[in-house]
This record gives sequence, structure tokens and C-alpha cells, in this order.
Amino acid sequence: KAPAVGNGAGYGNTGKRYQIAVSTCAGAARLNKYSQLNYQVIYDQLSEQVQSIHKSGGKILSITELN
Repeated sequence: KAPAVGNGAGYGNTGKRYQIAVSTCAGAARLNKYSQLNYQVIYDQLSEQVQSIHKSGGKILSITELN
């Protein structure tokens, strides 16, 4: 069966890099201090990194494709 056209089936993401912007609590809650971290990962590591961020309590602000 031929891949469907228009749904991204033929589009290769494997060589691309992505930047994930993450907000994390950097200090005690009473101080309301937050920091922003940026991770750069390849497509193959994207899912694993997102899961790791969620497990550590981080909030993903954006995921951007890098050129």
C-alpha cells in the first residue's frame, strides 16, 4: 500500500533538531522563583526528553524546529 499523501507520512523528521523551552521551579515556592531551561535534541530523543521533563515537574513552554 502506498503511503498517504498530505498527512506527513512521507516527511522525514529524523535528521531534524528541536529546541524545547521549559519552565521549572528554581527555589522555594514562597520565593516564586522560576527559571527557564532550553534543551536541544534530535528527533529520536524528543519523546524521551519530553517524558523526562514531565517526570521532573517541568512545564514545556514551546517546542521549536531548528534549521
